[in-house]
Amino acid sequence: MKGGKRTLSAGFTLIELMVVVAIVAALAAAGAPSFRDMLLNQRLATAAQGFNAALSFARMEAIQRARPVEVAALAGSDWSDGWVVRTGADESPQTLRRFERLPQGVSVDTTLGGGFAQGLRYDGNGFSRQTSRSGFSAGCLTLKAETGRRASIIVSASGRAKVCNPDVSGDCGSGACARGGESGA
Repeated sequence: MKGGKRTLSAGFTLIELMVVVAIVAALAAAGAPSFRDMLLNQRLATAAQGFNAALSFARMEAIQRARPVEVAALAGSDWSDGWVVRTGADESPQTLRRFERLPQGVSVDTTLGGGFAQGLRYDGNGFSRQTSRSGFSAGCLTLKAETGRRASIIVSASGRAKVCNPDVSGDCGSGACARGGESGA
């Protein structure tokens, strides 16, 4: 600095930069939990729609083949490990489509009952039947995210399946959920 003149330099000081970084970090930390919840809710919706698609596929295959097709949990009654659509167990079963396990953070809520713990069978006319092969079967399966949000897949005795949001329209099989209320997860 000759002659006592100061030159102004453009840019940020280290303190200004540290303050901005601290503010950005605080905002990111505040937004992370809501982003996680949004991600889990999206996984729930995707899983519910995937299960609904599996039921629709099984019903369509049963009608096209004019013989029973069933949707069954891969691990006994634990739907979390995935499920399979196959021709009925009367003859040697043929796997038509296999669905992978539920996404992380999504589980099957078995406390609400359901009607098809072991699986669901469609007869050759597309009507839902119990896997024990006796009588029509209507029921539901409820998926639950770690956020507490739920999505129910409801199957009528006619075999049609739909996704219902029990958090909006009541528990699985009751209230507006059973009458065709709020759909979507």
